[in-house]
Amino acid sequence: MNFIVNARTATLTVFLFFTLAGIAQTDYKMGVIFGSNYSGLRSDLFTMSSGRLSPTAGFSVTLGFGDKFELNTEIAFAQNGAIVKAVTFNPENEPSIRTYNFFYNTFETGFYTGYQPFESIPVRLQAGGFFGAHFHKLDRTRKDLFVGDYENIVNATQVTLLNESMAGIDFGPVLGLSAGSGRFRLNARYYYGTRNLYKNIAFAQEGPHIRTSSLRLALVYFFKDRSTWD
Repeated sequence: MNFIVNARTATLTVFLFFTLAGIAQTDYKMGVIFGSNYSGLRSDLFTMSSGRLSPTAGFSVTLGFGDKFELNTEIAFAQNGAIVKAVTFNPENEPSIRTYNFFYNTFETGFYTGYQPFESIPVRLQAGGFFGAHFHKLDRTRKDLFVGDYENIVNATQVTLLNESMAGIDFGPVLGLSAGSGRFRLNARYYYGTRNLYKNIAFAQEGPHIRTSSLRLALVYFFKDRSTWD
């Protein structure tokens, strides 16, 4: 049901985006995106050892309305995830500290509004949201690794049981800055996932949570400067 509701919301947003463009359009640009993405996972089931630094690429359309306002939509592919603390339990010995890579890939659509406070300074404040679909090829053989309770195996969770949480939908708000003019833009944005990915697990009990976050720095190259569009 959540997937249907969010799919309808995304469709309506796209429709309003391009309807508004047709009514009040002043200029537009289309281009490609290349950059890097540093992602992480927030959870009460495990401790994150480090995030994942990976490339991202996509396509961008920007619509300008006067000198101060613009709308921007992007479709991007990003690699996300995190390296988390895990343990193996040894009979009559202290648990051994290990790590496990919750790495997954994302196809994502983002919608952002931009506001340029100063006409002479090409820096825009951006706010919006994203909707993404995750998929993965995580290792299912590491049944010796546990998270949750790092001291007692009775209350611990086998790490491979959480793999399923990394496949499904995600969404949330985005804040950032966009700098540049002409054919080039540099975007810096923070993505805050609000959906509990733990609910992707079949028959999952209520309680634990796994949520995403990422910091993305990307260069946009537009095919033509906005001043050259007819």
